[in-house]
Amino acid sequence: MLGPQSMGYDRTTTMYSPEGRIIQTEYARESVRRGSIAVGIKSKHGVVLAGLLRIVDLNEPDLKIHKISENIQAIFAGVAADGRILISRSRLEAEIFRLTYAEPLDVRGLSIKIGDYIQVFTQQGGLRPFGVGLLFGGLDQTGPSLHFVDPGGGVMSCKAKAMGEGDSEAIAYLKETYNDDLTTEQMVEIAKEAVRKAARDVELIDENIVIEIMPYKA
Repeated sequence: MLGPQSMGYDRTTTMYSPEGRIIQTEYARESVRRGSIAVGIKSKHGVVLAGLLRIVDLNEPDLKIHKISENIQAIFAGVAADGRILISRSRLEAEIFRLTYAEPLDVRGLSIKIGDYIQVFTQQGGLRPFGVGLLFGGLDQTGPSLHFVDPGGGVMSCKAKAMGEGDSEAIAYLKETYNDDLTTEQMVEIAKEAVRKAARDVELIDENIVIEIMPYKA
């Protein structure tokens, strides 16, 4: 992972390494890579989110995809407790905007608000970065929208995105199969296959894949 060059610079988020890196934030990104796989795809026909539920022993699986508002859904990978806090924060921001302006918050606007909130935890002593990445998908005045928020607070608009364990295999498959004209049915099948390629337990994953479909009609 990170070599000896990180020593002495990985104790706090307020210190850069000589290479200009914030090592604690990179550790947080590693937490995302160890989370269960999450996939998002958008086309002119809508947005699809998909993820793999991890079932441990006799525990009931937790939710993987979360409703933020009437027009936005979210999925995360990484530390579950951190994800729960950011989902709650996202719902709060969406509701504050709706009550203030009497209209729904758009996907990019919500992503930026959450990115700003996350970024604060990378620049103050005594805090640690959130060990979670989020994908916000939804429909707003711009049409279908998909945005990724990373543990450093960065916000990116995406056509397709995978994060979590096995994400390199999933991303490679998404690159091969993606185009802007995909129907929602095609996106569902591609998302499922991307999750399968990322997952190691091939025999059990089909029943554990969760899907959220947000079709768009212009």
